[in-house]
Amino acid sequence: MRVEVLKAEKKVGGRKILDASDFTIESGRIYAVMGPNGAGKTTLLRILAGIEQSAFSQILYDGSELVPRDKIAYMTQSAYLFDTTVGKNVLLGIEDEGASEEEMNRAVSDSLRKVGMEGFLEAKAKSLSGGEAQRVALARILIMKKDLVLLDEPSSATDIKGAELIEEYIQEVNKNERTTFVFTTHNPSQAQRIADEIIFMNSGKITEKGVPSRILNKPENEETERFLRNWRIANV
Repeated sequence: MRVEVLKAEKKVGGRKILDASDFTIESGRIYAVMGPNGAGKTTLLRILAGIEQSAFSQILYDGSELVPRDKIAYMTQSAYLFDTTVGKNVLLGIEDEGASEEEMNRAVSDSLRKVGMEGFLEAKAKSLSGGEAQRVALARILIMKKDLVLLDEPSSATDIKGAELIEEYIQEVNKNERTTFVFTTHNPSQAQRIADEIIFMNSGKITEKGVPSRILNKPENEETERFLRNWRIANV
């Protein structure tokens, strides 16, 4: 899905917390949205998903101003799971009414395997750790096969192995389904590994946008440089 953001604006209590305009999310690409806390990253995702309402925003989805909610999936940073088994949580993501029970069960098992949670099929979702729940929530999101997937810090609660599995799954779905991904992250290494482009935000505005190699190695904006400086390790 191609998304043209002519204007994305949000005010809270008279204060403008998002003021982004004139950028395009091209179909079939992966975008990492980076920036300090309070930069407006989550608000941008919520407006793109049609969850946040703003009379000041104008966004085109494949040329239309109507938000195609049936083609968009959004995952919050705090993963929500229903009080049932892990398998049934993921099963809720399947929207193919013509699929047989065997096909659906196979799809659930395959999705859980890709996030390293295949051994938790019958486990109670409420018994999972935060990182495990985040991986299950991602499995449920990606099994939906949406055109645009918006992920808020998709691996923030996971360990290194879990993050690797999540990144691999995102890349696989992007390649095979041509799904457009936009995800927020505080981790430049993650953005470098899987993003086609980085959108850097600060104080509600997009201050820099470009390919990871350029943004991470030669940022043009002072705020970007300051943010990235905290992630660099000097030679010892």
